[in-house]
Amino acid sequence: MKKLVSLLTMSLLALSLVACAATGGKDKVRVQCPACGYEFNAPTP
Repeated sequence: MKKLVSLLTMSLLALSLVACAATGGKDKVRVQCPACGYEFNAPTP
């Protein structure tokens, strides 16, 4: 039972790491001005 729980835990950790790495590559952030509605790419910090 311990092996099954540890295997599931390691799988979930690996899956979350892959999910974070897949979404971290986007540099452009779209922003919309609330006053006029103009959309533009926000500068990266």
